[in-house]
Amino acid sequence: MPFGLVLRRFILLGAPLALAVLMLFHSWPYDDYATELIPTASWWTALHTIQFVLFAFMGASVWLLTDGLRGVDVFISRLGAVIFAIFYNIGDAVAGISTGILARAADAPQGERDAYVESRGALFADPVKNLFFAIGSYAWILALVAAAVALYWAGAPRLPLLLFAPAAYFLTGDHAVPFGSLAFESFFLAVLWLELTWRKNASENVGSPLAQPNVSEAL
Repeated sequence: MPFGLVLRRFILLGAPLALAVLMLFHSWPYDDYATELIPTASWWTALHTIQFVLFAFMGASVWLLTDGLRGVDVFISRLGAVIFAIFYNIGDAVAGISTGILARAADAPQGERDAYVESRGALFADPVKNLFFAIGSYAWILALVAAAVALYWAGAPRLPLLLFAPAAYFLTGDHAVPFGSLAFESFFLAVLWLELTWRKNASENVGSPLAQPNVSEAL
């Protein structure tokens, strides 16, 4: 198997599969900061640091969905993928990495601990952070809908395209369990279906625009 194809499938399939599994270990709900987050502060920080990388790879995964295709819908999908990777990651860095750092520092005398708890509450409730998440979430929906349209017109089977609907919907709830796992699992199954059946067969047709690409050029 060519290295370019291996890299393509590593990004396209590896990122959603890793997130689907990882989100099973993302605690939820997290309203009780003192008893839920402070005891797991190191894991919380590490988890969101890993997510920061994987969400960027998810943007690349959505970008690769429409590789070999052309049109306004492809442009919209890829623009949405870039916006998602940037803005969702900004929101998650504030809500995840920052609060994890505060939680680690909250192992302190009661007076200082209360100050850290209040700071965490301010970060979680901050409207700017929420705006970043909202922009990222809507960009995710836009990217998947536009990709589904582009793939539909390219002749992709309909059933895997329907799986983009739960992938788009569940992430608007949250990325913690169960929402994130359901979203990324749906995306993974859709892409696996498309990649190993339809795209593989289409790429073998002479003159097809879906001839297996060089992933370095696609990105």
